[in-house]
Amino acid sequence: MEQSPLAPPELVLLHEAPENFSVLLQGGFEMLLPRPCTVREFICGLVGVSEDYAQKHIQTIFVDGKAIDDLNEAMLGPGSRLALSAALPGLVGATMRRGGFYSRLREGITHHADTESATDIDKPFLLQVRLFNAVGRDLAENFLEFGVIVPARTLKTFLLSRPATFFHNLRKASLNGSPLPVEPSGPASWPLPQGDVVLQVQSNR
Repeated sequence: MEQSPLAPPELVLLHEAPENFSVLLQGGFEMLLPRPCTVREFICGLVGVSEDYAQKHIQTIFVDGKAIDDLNEAMLGPGSRLALSAALPGLVGATMRRGGFYSRLREGITHHADTESATDIDKPFLLQVRLFNAVGRDLAENFLEFGVIVPARTLKTFLLSRPATFFHNLRKASLNGSPLPVEPSGPASWPLPQGDVVLQVQSNR
């Protein structure tokens, strides 16, 4: 991830099982985007999710707390909050599913395009994201390769609670280019900042 004046220090990990970070991603994170874009441009263009996966498996999408049906219509910009999920169970899940038969039941909480909100074009901004259930596991590699911003304290707590098998897949670690120890006790000594950190996870798969 290219550093920006808006970006915190960058922690880069080489880990062969990025899906092991899905629990961390479910708690929410931020991403630094180069400019406002549609939900489809973000998911398929910037993050690199296939069109097939986005169409078949990302069944529930919320932008600023409102369900969306059209990935090409909803815009993401400064202050936006995005949540992605696979199909949810029951009537609530059927109602929230984009393009579903029951979607008309949620008209009051359905996101509609705001044609006057396309401001600050081409300016970087922070997007708040949450990934749920199978989407978090399936797309962890895509989001982590792009780079996510999380509180350093939350990240350290997550790492220190991982089993030894987690670290069998951790090959390298660096903070702003300086190498870090990768054994199970290593994260306890990592000089992470007091605030946020950009986490980028690469894989040889």
